[in-house]
Amino acid sequence: MNRIVRREEKREKDEDVFKTVDSTLDSSTSLAVIQVMRKLSIESILGAIASGKEAKVYPAKTRDGNYIALKIYYTSTASHKRAIRKYVSLDGRSDVRFSSTKEMIYGWARKEFGNLSKMFEAGVRVPRPLLVNKNVLAMEFIGEGITKAPLLVDLEEITQDFYDEIVRQIEVMVTKAQLVHGDLSEFNVMVKDDLPYIIDVGQAVPVWAENSLVLLERDINNINRFFQSKGVDVIPVEELLNRLELSSKEK
Repeated sequence: MNRIVRREEKREKDEDVFKTVDSTLDSSTSLAVIQVMRKLSIESILGAIASGKEAKVYPAKTRDGNYIALKIYYTSTASHKRAIRKYVSLDGRSDVRFSSTKEMIYGWARKEFGNLSKMFEAGVRVPRPLLVNKNVLAMEFIGEGITKAPLLVDLEEITQDFYDEIVRQIEVMVTKAQLVHGDLSEFNVMVKDDLPYIIDVGQAVPVWAENSLVLLERDINNINRFFQSKGVDVIPVEELLNRLELSSKEK
């Protein structure tokens, strides 16, 4: 009997912790968060530090004093639903299903976890993936304490070395992870210790996918445009595509 009472008290405590974070999320998401908290020994979750069209990101503190990031995907966003359909149609690997909006979002979370895992294992500098449960993705927190690292777009000083390092990350992503980001820009790169971390990789597709060359070319154009505007010398798109040998694969 005491064990049942303690378990019920623990469940209520976990629910209370998350209600203080975001009372707008549905019950299935709250349950998924509680399950992740238990698996990763999370003792507290703080308020959202990033909010986009597809998800919110929360820092969470584990019992050993470390911080991780929880990315919680919305389950009822029409614009994100259209984007998912677009990218899934290009990605033959994906198990994202369209039987319901929730199932589709769960599949999208698994897709981002899989892309992160593949990139991390290949040596791309991305947040280390930890766990995915329904529409909750747990990963390494990029920052100091509870302060998230800045985005590339927020940096005051932009250097040639930093551009060269991002190009190197693109090369590793394409040649070793065999993935194309598909939405790379100054808004999807975080900076910690003067090093770039690639984020938001849910839409990434394999290099053999239809339209991968178009997506890669767009990624490079986005990065080149930003660095050129800061006075940095950039590599011409065609030269970089030839270096990556993706142009010949597409043809």
